[in-house]
Amino acid sequence: MRSTMSSDSVEVSPGESGTISVAVTNTSAVIDAFHVQVFGLDPSWVTVTPERLSLFPGQTEHVDISVVLPDDYPASNRTIAVNVSSTDDPGAFSLSQVELEVQPRNVVTVRADPVMITAGRSARFGLVISNVGNASVVATGYARDPEDLAEFVIEPPSILVPPGHDQVIEVTASGGRSWFGQPRVRSFTLGVETTGTVETIGTFVQRPRIGRWMISLLGLLTAAAVFAAVLSRTFDSVVEEARVSTDVLDAALDRDEPGGVVVPTDPGGVRGQLMSSTTNAGLSGAQADLFVATDLATPFASAATDDTGLFSFPNLAAGEYKVRLTGSGVGEIWYGNTIIPADAATIVVERGKVNNIGTITIAGIPVDVSGVIDTGGATGVTVSLIPAGTTPGEAPVVATATVGPDGSFTLTDVPSPGNYQMIIETPGSAPQVRNVVLEPGQPLESIEVTIQPGSGLISGTVFGPFGPLGGATVTATDGSTRVETVSLTESPLGTYSLRNLPTPGQYTVTVSSENYSSESRTVSLTNEATSASFDARLVPSIGSIRGRALVDGVPSRGVTVTVNGGDVNRTAGVVSQGAGAGGYAFDGLEAPGTYTLTFTGEGLIPQVQVVDLDPATNTQNATGINVSLSRERTAVRGLVRNVDGSPVGQATISLSNGADDRTMLTADSPRGEFEFSNVAPGAYTLTASLTGTEPVVILVNVTAATATPPIDIQLGAQAGLTGSVVGFDPTTRSLPVRLFLPNQFPNGDVLQTVQTDATGRYTFSNLTAPADYVVAVYAGPTAADPLDSTTIRTEPGAVSTVPTFTVTIP
Repeated sequence: MRSTMSSDSVEVSPGESGTISVAVTNTSAVIDAFHVQVFGLDPSWVTVTPERLSLFPGQTEHVDISVVLPDDYPASNRTIAVNVSSTDDPGAFSLSQVELEVQPRNVVTVRADPVMITAGRSARFGLVISNVGNASVVATGYARDPEDLAEFVIEPPSILVPPGHDQVIEVTASGGRSWFGQPRVRSFTLGVETTGTVETIGTFVQRPRIGRWMISLLGLLTAAAVFAAVLSRTFDSVVEEARVSTDVLDAALDRDEPGGVVVPTDPGGVRGQLMSSTTNAGLSGAQADLFVATDLATPFASAATDDTGLFSFPNLAAGEYKVRLTGSGVGEIWYGNTIIPADAATIVVERGKVNNIGTITIAGIPVDVSGVIDTGGATGVTVSLIPAGTTPGEAPVVATATVGPDGSFTLTDVPSPGNYQMIIETPGSAPQVRNVVLEPGQPLESIEVTIQPGSGLISGTVFGPFGPLGGATVTATDGSTRVETVSLTESPLGTYSLRNLPTPGQYTVTVSSENYSSESRTVSLTNEATSASFDARLVPSIGSIRGRALVDGVPSRGVTVTVNGGDVNRTAGVVSQGAGAGGYAFDGLEAPGTYTLTFTGEGLIPQVQVVDLDPATNTQNATGINVSLSRERTAVRGLVRNVDGSPVGQATISLSNGADDRTMLTADSPRGEFEFSNVAPGAYTLTASLTGTEPVVILVNVTAATATPPIDIQLGAQAGLTGSVVGFDPTTRSLPVRLFLPNQFPNGDVLQTVQTDATGRYTFSNLTAPADYVVAVYAGPTAADPLDSTTIRTEPGAVSTVPTFTVTIP
């Protein structure tokens, strides 16, 4: 039989349908039936209509293949195979490949965690970004204050969010505080930019520098001082020194009322730490609220946990308190591991003592993870969960279960929320890995996985700069199956094998190792060629940039250098004194990579340098990247000459430093001269060109300390055409040769007309290049129809030869 695909590729959006049409022709001499199958996709995603064809000899019919991918299928390009086989002759089949282009679906949500923070000078919000689409996105955080009074620090400025994952950007808001009065409520707009913008609201309740309790204290102290002075003056003859004791002052202030009702003279405090039992790490960005034990309706103090989960409440009067914790991906919980406020543990604060309530561990809400695995009849299949980002075999197993005869499984008591990897292991086959994300308290059901055992093998050796490299991670994936191993650290060093790969299949093999650049290659396996080899050569991926930045040739204070490239955005100050004055350094940069260095300083002209770090050319460590900044500007001037040395007017001259481009024409009087004024110091490219010539590029270094000398530029020859006409006597007559643009030939405008010389030759000069022209020869100056013509293309700076015309004069 013969099968023909309607297209080599098809676009499919997750959740929508894509259709492929296959034309099947029976080329045999008998009636035959054919069956169409699709390899490389879950069979439940594919519908073949009709599933079976019965064709007479020479008959052709079409089969429609409809593909519907799940909503969470990742954006990618993968190859699927369409197999048409004869039901009467098992050995007769036709296998075609189709490129499946899965379109990206970018959907991002954002929320502030916590939503409200009560603090003094600054408050730190967690901006939780959830990628619910099917493609990785780069989210850039931003914050806006409607009053334009607050300052924000966003760390990191941008972050990569894989599909189905959450990432957090920390936003620290700070602003001036009132000296007196009520707490000030500031509402900020927090958001991220991806393919669009997504925003939320964060509230910062900012306490004044001097609260009402301090004013009360000052008033009471003033009254006490006045009272003491009156007593001292009245009883001067009896008492030589009057002093108010601590006990008396305590009684006067009615101290030790909890909740800051009055000002404590010897305050205590509460301190603790919030931990996650799932990750065994501190939970940052959660909100801790402190309540008086007798009033659980309104908190009088709030604090946010830091990067390690620590929080504290200072300056407390003696008494009994309770603490509530919210945010950071956990539900509301009170100290004492309860969700009921009345059952919360009471915290006793004594005068002058800080009550460290220790670690509060938030246990994830246990949920079930269940589904069905199509084992293909295999037995002994197990499924287990390990924390995301860990290595199978080394990570702790959160839950495990054996797949039943019907393919069903249930993993019980899995802590939520959490990100996990589900490892499916089948005897004799490579483990399969799938990402699982659990929301707080929400079980995950109806997971469907199809095991695709195979006999494919991809093997090879991983090399580093000094020979075979062990311990490198090697992964192979075809979009649905993922197999991973590491290169051997013993003999044979650096070798690896990826076994039990389903065939046929097209796999992307990626080799990576810490501090090395990854290398990837597409490897195809077929039913006939079930093995392939791939030797990877990794190069170091860490580099550095070093140099000096001077001002007018000498070190100066206040010069900064910023490096940008990829995910890097770092700033360093230039050393202003000592043996290393003027020096700067950036270490730990990914290589290969292209980085932009920006040199700035107050009152200085910024400069930009682009540095390429490439281990392949042994340039991953760039040194001597030096610049000289200046506070002045200068002029770049010169003269453009023709190929014969004569000045040429109306030539195009451009000056560029990569960020700023300036262009002008050379003057007619004085002929050939040009001048760019107000040029900042730095490195520039000066480009001169004329119609039909090769551009001339010169590197110009402009400094403020030294005037740039006049630049003399000589252009090359202009483009031209030359040729000859034979078949007539050139000594007795001359034939006109005309030049046209292709769209003007034969009856349009004539660009140039020349006459053949005594040898039959002709030449067209000063032509645009590269460009296409039509050259035509005529019997006489009034002839309308050409004797012959041809099309030819000019080249810059060259006189191109036109094929010889052979004519017959009527």
